[in-house]
Amino acid sequence: MTGLILFILGTVLTGFANGSRAALPALVVKKGRDPSERRREAAMMLRVIWLGRVTGLVAIGAGAVLAWTIPGVSYTVSALVLIVTSLGISELLIPFHSQRLSEEASEKTFRFPIAVLSILFRLPARILLGSQEKDADDWTSPPPDTLWLEQRREKGDKEELEKEQELVDSILDFSDKIVREVMVPRIDVDSIELSDDLDTIVAEVKKAGRSRIPVYRKIIDDIAGVLYAKDLLGIESGGEHGFHLEDVLREAYFVPEFKRIDELFAEFQTKRIHMAIVVDEYGGTAGIVTMEDIVEEVFGEIRDEFDSEQPMVRSIGNGAFRVDARLPVDDLNDLLVTDFEEDEDFESVGGLVYHTLGRIPEPGDSTVIGKWKFTVEKVSGQRIVFVRISPQPGATG
Repeated sequence: MTGLILFILGTVLTGFANGSRAALPALVVKKGRDPSERRREAAMMLRVIWLGRVTGLVAIGAGAVLAWTIPGVSYTVSALVLIVTSLGISELLIPFHSQRLSEEASEKTFRFPIAVLSILFRLPARILLGSQEKDADDWTSPPPDTLWLEQRREKGDKEELEKEQELVDSILDFSDKIVREVMVPRIDVDSIELSDDLDTIVAEVKKAGRSRIPVYRKIIDDIAGVLYAKDLLGIESGGEHGFHLEDVLREAYFVPEFKRIDELFAEFQTKRIHMAIVVDEYGGTAGIVTMEDIVEEVFGEIRDEFDSEQPMVRSIGNGAFRVDARLPVDDLNDLLVTDFEEDEDFESVGGLVYHTLGRIPEPGDSTVIGKWKFTVEKVSGQRIVFVRISPQPGATG
């Protein structure tokens, strides 16, 4: 009788564990929006399911050995037949049907089995396999979003899956990026001098198309504050009489260029600000970074009515491209299937050309890098604006 009970309980327990594995992503997502909390819960539940499955398999084997023999068949063969039958149900049939269910149906079906497993094995799993507060090892704790994508991959829907995978990849890369990689460099920053008159300020605000503009004293490295465009509305209608720009300035928020953008994003939310002045190691102004710049790292470019529609890269035929000099070198490598390396002094195509030429470029200047010819098409002041890149099959890198 004991063997029969062990056999049945082992089959049920193993079936619970295998079926619950498919429903786990949907259940974990409901644990909260904090990714680290979800990851810890997923890691612990995977340990619970693994321990429940192992216990069930041991119970099946022990029950089969203790309980039965089939008349006319040897004792060993009888046990093997019973074990194979049980495993067919718990290891193949139940998981197969659980994966065919929708996420919602799977979550509802296995909510009770997961609760049972959690009650029975959470404490033993914590003692034997580690605390849920610790970061999970790779073999036992794929993040919940990864589990969810694995489930979607098994069920098809390739087009949606690709979009979701891109989003997850962006989120995973988010914490590795620094402000310098997403900021607007100082050469592209729209700014106002503190001594400018009201007409000049209004014209600059309209030209920039931004709601917040940094204000400097004589040089861009000496930031006096930030002007909010909305603060000019009442002043503009009242005229310039008695106007002093410093009276309407907001305090600027400064951040180092090597600060991680996930940390800055949290600071933006906490302090309720949307723009920061980026400073380099010498205290000079390296550029500005906005909440929009950070959000675009995850969701892609967000265009509004003020954004230019001109693409960063345009094919001009015969394998050649016309690119914006601000294009990151990493994106250039993706475009040309090359391995040009960034340097401490540059991260863009314009910087790469500057570095290779070794002097201030003029329109028409060209240089060969690897198997590609880079020709400066347009310059604004000392800054490269556009570069034409054409293939040079005979050149070597």
